[in-house]
Amino acid sequence: MKVIIACLNSKFVHSSLAPWCLFSGVKAFGKEYNTKVMECTINSNIIDFAESILSEKPQILSFSCYIWNIEKTLEVCEYIKSKSNVTIVLGGPEVSYRARNVLENYKFIDYVLSGEGEETYPLLLDVLSNNGDISTVPGLSYRNFGEIVNVPEKEYSGTPVSPYTDEYFNNLNGKITYIETSRGCPYRCAFCLSGNTSPLRFFDLEKVKEDIIKVANSGTQTVKFIDRTFNANAKRANEIIAFILENRSSKIPENVCFHFEIAGDILKEDTFNILEKAPKGLFQLEIGMQSFNEDTLKAINRKTDTKKLIENIKRLISFGNMHIHIDLIAGLTGEDLKSFENSFNIGYSLGANMLQMGFLKLLYGADMRKYPEKFPCKYTENPPYEVTETPWLSKEEIIKLKKCEDALERLYNSGRFLLTLDYLIGNKIFTPFELFYKFGNEIDGNKMNLSDYAVHIYYFFKDYADEELLRETILCDLLSCSSALQIPEIFKVNDPLYKKIKKHFANIKGEHNKIAILYKTNRIFVVNQNSEKDFFGRFSGKYYNLDEFKNSDN
Repeated sequence: MKVIIACLNSKFVHSSLAPWCLFSGVKAFGKEYNTKVMECTINSNIIDFAESILSEKPQILSFSCYIWNIEKTLEVCEYIKSKSNVTIVLGGPEVSYRARNVLENYKFIDYVLSGEGEETYPLLLDVLSNNGDISTVPGLSYRNFGEIVNVPEKEYSGTPVSPYTDEYFNNLNGKITYIETSRGCPYRCAFCLSGNTSPLRFFDLEKVKEDIIKVANSGTQTVKFIDRTFNANAKRANEIIAFILENRSSKIPENVCFHFEIAGDILKEDTFNILEKAPKGLFQLEIGMQSFNEDTLKAINRKTDTKKLIENIKRLISFGNMHIHIDLIAGLTGEDLKSFENSFNIGYSLGANMLQMGFLKLLYGADMRKYPEKFPCKYTENPPYEVTETPWLSKEEIIKLKKCEDALERLYNSGRFLLTLDYLIGNKIFTPFELFYKFGNEIDGNKMNLSDYAVHIYYFFKDYADEELLRETILCDLLSCSSALQIPEIFKVNDPLYKKIKKHFANIKGEHNKIAILYKTNRIFVVNQNSEKDFFGRFSGKYYNLDEFKNSDN
């Protein structure tokens, strides 16, 4: 029996772990099936992907479904079903909590399989290949003479079969690699699904260590742990981090970076001590803050010690050796624009390498969707089910926050205008939220290249700041963030001294220097564009006293 396990990824650099978990489950089942994993992206030609699946002539076709791929997945399935009588099975969080809805509305889907699939998926294949009793497959939803039947899920324990087969690594081609060391979550946040699954359980630690070595040597440069709260068990988390540190340069290549999603307020002193010793670039930490409004956090069942969270994030950032990513969510219960502004300003003040501003999504299976009377809001009918209005945020305010998010991404998270932001915010010309909110709504989401964007920054902010100092600061940012950029004419000054200074720094061996004369502060800014980039992707820059070159004969 020919079986295709497929998934549409959000980007080419991603490789979903789910289909490979199913693939390994089938291999471990003990019966021979002609099984193949096929991956594509949501931005690829969907019909071409469908035709490539059809060319394999499968009897069983399965897809892993998420909010970012469900619409394209259904398109592929409908097209394939119109061309063949293949049996189509869907699984994953986007269908597991609405199996009845899927089977009622999409007649071309034959089965929905909910819950963990390493054991149940091969069992389903066995039943289908032998005309067995499908009611024996835990978590399976199917049609029975027009009625939808939902078989109860099974509760799992122990460590599932490893997805890291030769086939997986042969298919990876250097993409981001994912690894999990646990399933479930100790928290029950109302917007999330992780705490609604089976109780939190940890996988066998020795097998986890074996898998870390395997994925680190796969050719990837980034290994992402998908544990929802990696440090839920501090002792175990410390052992994994220490294992990576101990084996770096021997069993783990030095160019591999490991990414963890952690709860920042429960970090232990031992964890800080280990992380502080890490080489620069080895670890990335993602910390979900969501909000700093205590009433909001309580309303969504989010347990967070915000004072401890702030303290711990600042401490992690002070180490200077890790990329720190923090998250806020707009649209949460009880948070109006003023409250969100306060959360934003606190989050920005921490100085993380990335401040992600997300918008609440009402996922199937999450409490915020199941209990609308407790969590009232309006949201889009189609994926990603994003909030459009709440009793605390108007539709117009959410639209403006979207534009604020765009400015945040392009000004701060891109790393391109950090000096400009430091000037405008550091001198209290704007609060962080005011700056991104006002400028984002001025630009109105219009896409433009970096040069044009810099010009817009200058013209928008020059009436609020020292015009010359602003011009020179933006120029320094442009030189720091791009080696090929054509500097807009508005940032240039014709000065004979420039050639003299440029000649001086051109003679420095091994450096490719770009310079800017800063008349306002009587300095020269020199960027070595052969230097190693920092966490923000910027070249290093140094300042020199301009008078030294004015008075020099060389």
